[in-house]
This record gives sequence, structure tokens and C-alpha cells, in this order.
Amino acid sequence: MQPPPPNSYRSKTIHVIGRYPPPIDGQSLATQSLADLLQPDYDIRRFNMTLADRALMPSGRLGTLRTMSHYLGLKPKLQDQLSDGNPVLWVNISSQPSGHWRDLLTVMPCLRPAQPLVAVVHWGNFSQLFTNGITGITAKRLIHRLNRVVVLSHELARQVARWVPADKLLVIPNYVRPLATEDELRIKRQNHSSSKILRVLFLSHMIKEKGCYDLLHGVSIAVKQGLSVEAHFAGRWNDNRDEGRFHRAIIQLGLTKCITVHGPISDRALVAKLHRKADVFALPSVLHYEAQPLAIMEALSTATPVIITKRPVLEALVGTEQGAFLVPPHNPDAIAKALQSLSDEKTWLNCSVAVRRHYETAYSPEAVRQLWINLIEDLST
Repeated sequence: MQPPPPNSYRSKTIHVIGRYPPPIDGQSLATQSLADLLQPDYDIRRFNMTLADRALMPSGRLGTLRTMSHYLGLKPKLQDQLSDGNPVLWVNISSQPSGHWRDLLTVMPCLRPAQPLVAVVHWGNFSQLFTNGITGITAKRLIHRLNRVVVLSHELARQVARWVPADKLLVIPNYVRPLATEDELRIKRQNHSSSKILRVLFLSHMIKEKGCYDLLHGVSIAVKQGLSVEAHFAGRWNDNRDEGRFHRAIIQLGLTKCITVHGPISDRALVAKLHRKADVFALPSVLHYEAQPLAIMEALSTATPVIITKRPVLEALVGTEQGAFLVPPHNPDAIAKALQSLSDEKTWLNCSVAVRRHYETAYSPEAVRQLWINLIEDLST
């Protein structure tokens, strides 16, 4: 089925509420991307719920209270915007108990009684709301009020199917715009075939759970085995102590000549450049609430083979048949073995072609746009 031409539904207003950049992270980018995707087809009204100094917010109870105060302060403006009763795409519904109460107190009272409401779940631990003794009852009531619940993969749908009725539950993945043209892909493959160095990219939150240390040790093993590697780590730190520990680990492993640490990158052009130059993207994450990292999808769009953890939620994003190497959690030896495999020219090229094909089929704007249009139009019937 061919998507309808842009502007076919232009007279219909859709509210897209959630966190927009800055700061740039997976969820804020996903919110902005969804609004941008639907902008040519609908009258999109954006509502930004971002807490500007979120990174500086204290942890614990004080941070929770300040966050709640921020959202309560937004309530009058949100209520005014949603007073027209038009459909709402709610992109930052929380999976945390404290965030759940925030949602009930600040978002739900702003809705008209019969206003269509679609929640987009970006977290892999959303099911915990239903099993938590404090939030179980209210979470089920929230599902009753929602018209649809959108999750990012069939694995995430399986996890919540016990509590979300089948007629409300839909799978619509995130999407990313391609970060490389066909000409840029051709140049990338030419550069790879003429280089003896394997360029590896890690682009995510620089915390242990995301696998940055496992990758670092995997690179160390591969280098000791004789592989020429140039590894780039990009992402924000929790604090200066984390950054210091990582740099000390690089020195202790003797990798100062082959590791570049970029820190947080907000320039999307630079992000695209890093992806296009990379031969391998690695994210051996063990984060328990991982859902659908946009950085992996960006790598697929640049025809970059990926190394990810063998976990159902990540396998649902890209599997071995689509050009991914799946490694057990916390296993630098397996990461090194995957890097060695991808140093073979034929293996790398086959994986490169496969991941780009998978991106075009599953995560391109064209593939995802029609799913959202079908959902929005179904709300009107």
C-alpha cells in the first residue's frame, strides 16, 4: 500500500506532547522525530515538557520533588493547549513509580473526557508498573483510559500483553532519517576496503550498564591479538569521576593511541560523520530498561554492521540474519571475536549490505509514517 501524499489530512490537529531537545537524548530525539514525521500530513501542535536543567538535578527525593514541581508548573499551559479535544500522542509516559504519579497528577487532568489519547512507551521496563504494589491498580486504570498503547517492538508488546488489551496494543518502531546517501555509502565501502584499520564507534550514555567498559576490554583483547583498531567513544557522563575512571582504564590497558573519547555531542552533523566513518557500531548494553536505541538504528542507516548484546529486546531490533553480531552480556572475549570476524572484507561487506536493507524495510521514515497515519485515522472511526 502506497502512503498517501503529504497534506492529505492537513486539516486535522494532533498534539504531540513529550520531551523535546535540548538536551539531546534518545527520548527527546524520538519525540522530535515523531512530530517532524507527521508535520507534512497534520497540523502538529507540540508541547515541550523538558526540564531545562535536568542534568544538574539532584538525585533522590529532592530531585523527584523538583521534577514534580516543574511538571505541575506546566499544567495550566498544557490544559489550555489540549482544550480543543483533538487527539494526543503522549510520547513521555513514564515507566517509573514516581513518574507514574507525576503523569496522573499533571497530564491526565488536562485531558477532555473523551479526548483520544495514545501513549508511546519508550522503556523496556514499563511492565513493572503493573506488578508494583503501589502502582498496579492505577496503572491498570490508566490503560483503561488510553485509546492505544504503542510499543517499539514485538518483544516489548509481549512483555505488556498481560495488562494491555490486544485491541489497544500496537507495535510501531522508532525511525531515523538516513545519515548517509547512496554516494556516501559507496565512498564508505571504498574506504573500508582500502584501509587496514577497523574503526569502531560507541555512541551512547557513558555508563557501565551501556557496555562501554566491556567494549573497551574487547578492543584491548583484539589489539593484543594483532587487530588494528581505532575506537571512538561518544556520549555524556554522569559526572567527572566517571570520566576520570574511564580515562584511567584506557591508560591501564595501554590503549591511548587507538582510543578517542569525544564526550557528549550535540551537533547532529558530527554524529552523522562519526557513523559514516565507522566500520563497526558496538553497543553491548545490559541496561535493564533498554528499549530501542536510536544510535543502533542510525548505524543501520549508514550500512554499519553492529555488535549488540544477545537480549530479546535488542535482538528484536536487528538480528544476525540482518547483519548484527550478538554477544553474551559482559563478555569482552565475544566482542573481540566479533571484531575479528568483521575484519574480514567479505564478512563485513555482507553485513553492511544486510543492515542497510533492514533499515530501509523497517526503520526508514517511509516505512514508519504509514503505520502512524493508519493509527491516527483509526482513532476517528
